[in-house]
Amino acid sequence: MAHFYDTINEIIWSKIINRIIVVYMKRLQLTILLSIFFILTLFFGTYAADNELLDRGLSYYQNQEFVLASAHFEEAKKIDPQNSKIYFYLGNTYYQLNELDSAIVNYTQGLDYTDKKGHFFFNLGNCYFLKENYEFASEMYSQAALYDSTIYDSYLNAGNAYYNTGDYAKTIIQWETYLEKNPTTPQYKNIEKAIAYLREELERSIKDLEGTDKETGLDEDLLEDVLKDLNGLLNRTRNVLETSEKPIDDLTSEGIER
Repeated sequence: MAHFYDTINEIIWSKIINRIIVVYMKRLQLTILLSIFFILTLFFGTYAADNELLDRGLSYYQNQEFVLASAHFEEAKKIDPQNSKIYFYLGNTYYQLNELDSAIVNYTQGLDYTDKKGHFFFNLGNCYFLKENYEFASEMYSQAALYDSTIYDSYLNAGNAYYNTGDYAKTIIQWETYLEKNPTTPQYKNIEKAIAYLREELERSIKDLEGTDKETGLDEDLLEDVLKDLNGLLNRTRNVLETSEKPIDDLTSEGIER
């Protein structure tokens, strides 16, 4: 009889233990599911907030409300500090606000988070050009062309930078490369005339060094036109790329006029 009761007790306790285990496992599963839900909610909630800030910043940017755009981009950067697009447009925004040092900081930081470095280097070149640091500007344009040879204005602007340093030989090389890369540019004839003028200047400099005189082959009216074209080319250097995804193709492409 005692053995019978022992068997009954074992069965009862076995059922109790199994019940406890089942309840525990259900609670454990519920805890795991809740944890996963919390993590996903936190992640996607943050991601959505980041996208919202970025999208609002882009909207303000397109409406030329640059102060508001910069505020939203700065907050988006705090949430997603490795998003190169934020750095790019934040740099463009500061450029529009003429806060060139802040623009340079963001373009430079953005280089760490993208493989499309050409657009960042190009806009860095424009910043240094406006700061009249033409040597560093030319280096940035060279880097832009190195990373993305389809950013044709890198060659044009590098030539503009070299022109401002008085290095006409390098100016000619860069402008000739630009015409070779972008033969459909509407500025083709103007640049050709500018190159011809610079060649005359170089030849005259050589003659001056040799102690002989040589008049330029350009008449006064043509020379005046060339100088106007040169000023026009230099002013176009103030355009920055609008997007980090699609390069501009020629001087008539959409840019930011400064």
